[in-house]
Amino acid sequence: MASFRDIVRVINTKLLKDAQWKKLLGQNRHKQLLDIGCSYPVEYLLFDFCLAALEGDYLDANLYLSHSSHILGLHRSFSLMLSVIINEPLTYDKDVRELLTLLARVTEPRNAKTYLKTYGTEYERRYRIYLHELEKLSY
Repeated sequence: MASFRDIVRVINTKLLKDAQWKKLLGQNRHKQLLDIGCSYPVEYLLFDFCLAALEGDYLDANLYLSHSSHILGLHRSFSLMLSVIINEPLTYDKDVRELLTLLARVTEPRNAKTYLKTYGTEYERRYRIYLHELEKLSY
């Protein structure tokens, strides 16, 4: 039987590092949004979730996760795992931080740095935490 840590490690190595994270989305919901002309890259919700979780703002993380689950149609098991991470404050676990950082990296908006001026100090603080976590992964 696999432990929670084993599951996190598999997701880190098999899905996020290999850029196959879209397998975690309910393709029908995502396709429906594209078909009706939604031009907002809804993956940004997951990026914002990761930044809030890395910072330890569980209220915001829950809000972003809820929106991600409904709008993106995340697979239930993946959504449940992310929910456990923020409801059982596991965001300071090394493997969980890696998962959040890798997920943020693959969902990061191309223009994330322009958000710094738009969304102010709260976003800037979260983004710095994310960049610090990225640096740790490269060592």
